[in-house]
Amino acid sequence: MTQSTLTKRIEFSASHRYFKPEWDEERNRQVFGRCFQEHGHNYLLEVTLGGQVDSVTGMIINLYDLKRIVTDVLEEFDHKHLNFDMPYFERLVPTTENLALVLWRKFRQRPETRDIASIRLCEGEDLWAELHPPTDPASPDKADPAEALLTRRYALTVKRNAEASHVETWPLSLDVTVRGPIDPVTGRVTDLMALDKRVRERVLDHLQETNLSKHPDCAGRPVTLSTLAQVLWPRLLDVADARLEHLRLQDHHDLILDYSG
Repeated sequence: MTQSTLTKRIEFSASHRYFKPEWDEERNRQVFGRCFQEHGHNYLLEVTLGGQVDSVTGMIINLYDLKRIVTDVLEEFDHKHLNFDMPYFERLVPTTENLALVLWRKFRQRPETRDIASIRLCEGEDLWAELHPPTDPASPDKADPAEALLTRRYALTVKRNAEASHVETWPLSLDVTVRGPIDPVTGRVTDLMALDKRVRERVLDHLQETNLSKHPDCAGRPVTLSTLAQVLWPRLLDVADARLEHLRLQDHHDLILDYSG
């Protein structure tokens, strides 16, 4: 039978704060920054299942059943304060990564979604976490993912020479994805404030509104998404305390480039 994947997307709302009760307010603010304050999100959850396409129904799983399962799981979390209403976060900081992990475990407990292929939890349009099954064949069947992916989106506008010596303004979105274990203390893959600072210093402040056609890193090369990705990759290799997984560049024509060095 044909192997395929099926993804269900659904929104829910919840509020939280990044906070460890054993730390004083100063340390919480220092480590978690603005996330220390109570705030809410309209989350977008993507649940992906993999499996064989049934030759009779043409489906991996009945779509109605999948929607019901995802809705049932999220009903417990929707319009809740994660710190105060959810027992899962009595010891865990309710970060995007930890919330994704809790949801992962909830779906793994359901026989219909036990073989889940991935979860992506978007905290907004510029931040999301993603989990996949462990790749180690020796891992127990119900083992949690050893690592998580965390993606941060940035806006970057550069320029390039077009035809007839015309200088074109080129607005882009830059997705920086890092991979690493979820820290058991902070609940994060990486320090997001530090990541933002380094991306700003190494890319945004340096290249924003720059004409790449005259930039020494692009000398003698056409200024394309591929060229720009090759310029950005070494600048971002050590940008976080997690390893750089990949970059995605998207322009205003909805042309998308994924790059992994």
